Amino acid sequence: MPTVEELYRNYGILADATETAGQHKDAYQVILDGVKGGAKEKRLAAQFIPKFFKHFPELADSAINAQLDLCEDEDVSVRAGTGNFYPVMNYSVNVVAAQIGFSPVLLKSKKNIFFFFRNAP
Repeated sequence: MPTVEELYRNYGILADATETAGQHKDAYQVILDGVKGGAKEKRLAAQFIPKFFKHFPELADSAINAQLDLCEDEDVSVRAGTGNFYPVMNYSVNVVAAQIGFSPVLLKSKKNIFFFFRNAP
């Protein structure tokens, strides 16, 4: 389970790599593992996962599952942070099924309704 510092360090690796971010699969995996941490780690993971999602198509299923786990979190602030992921997902055949299950989960609380519709494509 990564710490806040580890999440920021791996975010920095990916952010500095820009076009070659896809070569740092291990750094993205650490960010995906952030969903198993505490509230601070989960909020950071919710922000960082969508930012680099497009660079790791081989980890798309893991990223979607991680975001869905965050959508179901008991902490509203964690769930609210997942609203930025929906517009990031591409509309490929691999993620359509996840999108169908994704929307109702986001709407678990009234506060999330605002985040969901504000960020919808």
